[in-house]
Amino acid sequence: MSIDINPTHISYIQIFPPIGIARLGDSGFDLSTGNIDDDSEIDWFLPSEIPGTEDMPADLGKFRDEKNRIKRQAVRFRVYAYRENGDILGEITLQTKPTTYNITWRVHVANHKGAWHEFSGQYEPMPNGLRNPDVQPSFRPDQRSDLIVDSKVQTITAGTLEEVSLTGLFRGSRAASVDVHLGEIRTNEQGHLIFIGGAGYSRSVGNPGQAHFQPDIISEFDSIDWVDDTCDGWVDVTVQHGDLTFTALQKSTVLSAPPKFSWGIQSPTTLYDLLENIYNDRIGWKDHDYTQFYQDIWPVMHGSYALSWVNREAYDGHGVSGKGNFLTMKDDLASLEDTTKIQALRDHIFSRLRLPDYEDRVQASTKYMPRLSGNDGDALEPGEPLRPGDPIKRFAAFTRLQYQRFLQWKRGQFLASDAPWSRFTEFDEVPPALQPSFLTRAALEHTVGEPLYPGIEVYWAAREPKMYLFDTSRKDKDPPFRFNHEVVKPGYLGRGLSLPWQSDFDQCNTHWWPSARPDDVINIGDFESKDNVPVEDFIRDIAPKTKKWTRGLRDTPDYPTEYYPGSTDMVRHWQKLGFVVKVPIVIGESPDLPVWAEKERMPIDDPLKHKFQIPFVSA
Repeated sequence: MSIDINPTHISYIQIFPPIGIARLGDSGFDLSTGNIDDDSEIDWFLPSEIPGTEDMPADLGKFRDEKNRIKRQAVRFRVYAYRENGDILGEITLQTKPTTYNITWRVHVANHKGAWHEFSGQYEPMPNGLRNPDVQPSFRPDQRSDLIVDSKVQTITAGTLEEVSLTGLFRGSRAASVDVHLGEIRTNEQGHLIFIGGAGYSRSVGNPGQAHFQPDIISEFDSIDWVDDTCDGWVDVTVQHGDLTFTALQKSTVLSAPPKFSWGIQSPTTLYDLLENIYNDRIGWKDHDYTQFYQDIWPVMHGSYALSWVNREAYDGHGVSGKGNFLTMKDDLASLEDTTKIQALRDHIFSRLRLPDYEDRVQASTKYMPRLSGNDGDALEPGEPLRPGDPIKRFAAFTRLQYQRFLQWKRGQFLASDAPWSRFTEFDEVPPALQPSFLTRAALEHTVGEPLYPGIEVYWAAREPKMYLFDTSRKDKDPPFRFNHEVVKPGYLGRGLSLPWQSDFDQCNTHWWPSARPDDVINIGDFESKDNVPVEDFIRDIAPKTKKWTRGLRDTPDYPTEYYPGSTDMVRHWQKLGFVVKVPIVIGESPDLPVWAEKERMPIDDPLKHKFQIPFVSA
């Protein structure tokens, strides 16, 4: 949809989303050889740009391409024009009138994992040791060039129907460098920037005679001479119209992260929640003034039910037959009536919430929500002896702003109007004034903001306010979530994450990241009917068929020293694991309970020939 924007009315331009998420996939790549597949193109897709979306994109079909490789989740960046008073003029595209605007995008991404310190959490002392300690040991981490994969600044002009590769070099301990493909950029007919991440390929350069070298993993998170193709960095844009030139007021950020295997399932605290809390604390910004049930409360409660399809403990508490299945209580939870029954329900739920900022050490227990590990390591299970550190910091908690909104809800001080995005199914239908906020939330609501130990999309440094820009001079009301790229250089946001990324995906296998990396699943093949499933039939026949998502991969012992078989298997076989998606099945009759089931799981042909083999499941 083209609109008229008078260039003389433009005071500044901004890119949205301010933080975009791309995800890895092996489409267009042969992970068994470590080579680009010259016989096939990269198959990629864009997620919905409307918040609150649980279903797969309508035109996606499935997550695998014709060769059963995982499609890459891309991210689209748009540019918007504003008046001096902060009013939005609209989106600038190649179709914007009165005459053509020229749009030039610049992207700079990098991977600094190999050059960073050994793994540590936010509340642990920074280790003296560096990853790859024998390579450029006297250099500062950001100067260890042999261990940094840097795409350098790449430029693309909107309307150019070609791809620009984002490739850097990694030397490690070798004499010669190897190419590492971090992704590519392209533009579409509207002039949007499309960022496509890497293939998810991890390897070691420790054997110069073997190009495709994936030895056994022998380190928890700090594998020597290993490199993966995750990355992060910035996106900038320049718009020209005649003699007028506008550069984005602030850069956007792009994060290239592991695939999201639990599709449409939201973490209790997302990066959107984390950033809103940081900006509220620093400059008083928040998305809205009053607690809104369908924006602030219901996503968490509904999300707890959705998580029950990917985590056994969540199923016990919040699943179909759980006492905390909030879907069966929705009308009461959203009610503004001040009855004894409704108030008692609110009081009970609120009493189970863990206080923010580790304020009550008595709450270091699985009794409180969320039942997830925290920013100082694994949560303590009932009866487990204490380990070094502060026990309460081993449990996740909501942000202070989230907690305050739940407190207002408990007191009956909230509104129950529909969320603003519930009226729209297509992004082009969204009024321009709402589009930036929609893009911001949609990009971040399916990320992990808590815990960050180290994290999925970013590591725990993202919790520190010094990482962000706090521009109080802006007059627009759009989300100001901008990393300060004078401080946050390309590669900084992911440098504290696991190296390679598959090690974290293996070892953080309970109460960590079930919204991205499932723990326990039910395969679609265990639903015999596509029709309504009675609750009692589900409880008796289907729920007991829950399986480990990683079944077929070896288990890594809880506290290994040099033995990480599950991480080794994850490096080699991650691309064959299944996706958990919302399927056209419902349970019960009133209310209908949606179903998330595992699909598109592939067989594993393990070269080690260990006994854990996966049967082929075509669903």
